[in-house]
Amino acid sequence: MSDVPSIGFACLWDPDPRTTWSYTPWNLRAGMRAAGTADIVDVGLELPPRTRTALKALHVRRRAGRLVTTWHYSRLTDAYCGRALERSAARAGCEAVLQIQDLAPLSVPYFLYQDLSWDALLADDDPEALLNVSPSTMRRRRERQLAIYEQATGILAMSAWFARSLVEHSGLSPDKVHVVRPGLTSGRHTATGISRREGRRTRLLFVGRDFHRKGGDLVVEALTVLRRDVDPAITLTVAGPREWPLRGEPPPGVEFAGPLPTAEIARLYDSHDLFVMPSRMEPFGIVFAEALSRGLPCVGRDAYAMPELITPGVNGGLVRGDDATDLAKVIAEVLGDDAVYHECGERARETAEWFSWERAGQEAISAISRNP
Repeated sequence: MSDVPSIGFACLWDPDPRTTWSYTPWNLRAGMRAAGTADIVDVGLELPPRTRTALKALHVRRRAGRLVTTWHYSRLTDAYCGRALERSAARAGCEAVLQIQDLAPLSVPYFLYQDLSWDALLADDDPEALLNVSPSTMRRRRERQLAIYEQATGILAMSAWFARSLVEHSGLSPDKVHVVRPGLTSGRHTATGISRREGRRTRLLFVGRDFHRKGGDLVVEALTVLRRDVDPAITLTVAGPREWPLRGEPPPGVEFAGPLPTAEIARLYDSHDLFVMPSRMEPFGIVFAEALSRGLPCVGRDAYAMPELITPGVNGGLVRGDDATDLAKVIAEVLGDDAVYHECGERARETAEWFSWERAGQEAISAISRNP
């Protein structure tokens, strides 16, 4: 590649491009441009509203008793995006293209930025329940993905866990895989201190739109155990879902905040004592890095990339399985560990500075530039 490479940036954008994939592509592209070491050129993809509506309508299916659309996984969507991306990349004349996820094979060198593969998902105990996709669709998407991997120049993995999975489960050469961790979404300002978390700690926080997949039901159940056996003053704030996701009203001690903008989420980190999200599938979990960047300890699950972010006894705790009593025990241990809170406060600024999109953008450019 030339000294200042021209890199195409390809993403299937949502109607509001900024919110696509939880702001990740929007921020990564900005970080790559801010690095100033490559010419970053947009090569799509923005579906016309009528085309998006038609694709959604053509692929409505009934899953688990409700209607869903599987248009993201359809051959028609693949064909449309593949043709559009090939034309756009050819017009741009880029030396390489970075795709967000596996959009399509291209005739020019291309790289993918991902946090999860179908191989990694199929290794889970119950992948169909996690994504609400039929086994036949999963198998078909896996074969398509492997074909795109084979032709790709490189894969940029969001975590070391996923990088290992690409080698061990998908059979990729280690030389083809590069780890590029993301930056923060909810802002880089760290907490001003840990005095607000000294003494009695009672305020738990859960954030996640996909309530069940991220273990929100387990946190609510664990809260009942904690209020009964540990401290009746312990409370839980739930943010993310549009509607209360469980039957009935929120139980005692639970405040349901609904969906919130990223600035409000940042303020929640500052006003709570512990972030709890024992996600059943969390390929990376940038929310943990965001909480830690503000001095807030975390409890997650000992799976996927969560152990890369959370070290028990240092900045939080990890659980295995779906036992709410075990989760309550870990939560109580962290709440009472002064050393954890001191360590999180000491590391907050360093965490915020490292998890920058400028760093992620430069790492992406470097990985692409090293591969002709």
